[in-house]
Amino acid sequence: MLALLVATAFLIRPSPNSPFLHDSRFVVTTRPTSGLPSNATLTHKAFTWWLQIRQRFQKPRPLAYSFPASPTNRCSIHGLLNQCMEVTGVRYVIAKDVAAGTIEFGHTNTLNGTQWVAAFTEALQNSQPEWWDSQAQKFHKENLVLITNDASTVLVLPKSKVEEFQTRRAD
Repeated sequence: MLALLVATAFLIRPSPNSPFLHDSRFVVTTRPTSGLPSNATLTHKAFTWWLQIRQRFQKPRPLAYSFPASPTNRCSIHGLLNQCMEVTGVRYVIAKDVAAGTIEFGHTNTLNGTQWVAAFTEALQNSQPEWWDSQAQKFHKENLVLITNDASTVLVLPKSKVEEFQTRRAD
């Protein structure tokens, strides 16, 4: 039993740190977590561990998701990018001020996960999301740029910050 617990703990340990996790300029998307009540039975604990192991090693299946038609609403950028990560497995690294922003988003048809993520990321790039710029002390409304950093990480930046970020990254 102890060996099983040690093996489980090893398998569900966090993935290696991204260089962005400790960069105060960014917020990183996360997968949803499920907690257990303090009085959970051993069966519930085992089932939760099994789900965590499965989530960690199972490849994302975006076509298994279905998003019903939704009227256009003001939505949280960070919240929906967390949902994009759940669907695709891709981690989004978002400029901190932008992560707290909103975007008008909706769709008229039922979409699978791949279509929904494509629609949302396209909206980020073309529908002028809005956020509070803490340095300039004013609201910004501009399209965002999504930069694929590697196979599992996408940077989400305002157009005005792309050059600055690329310069800092080159240093």
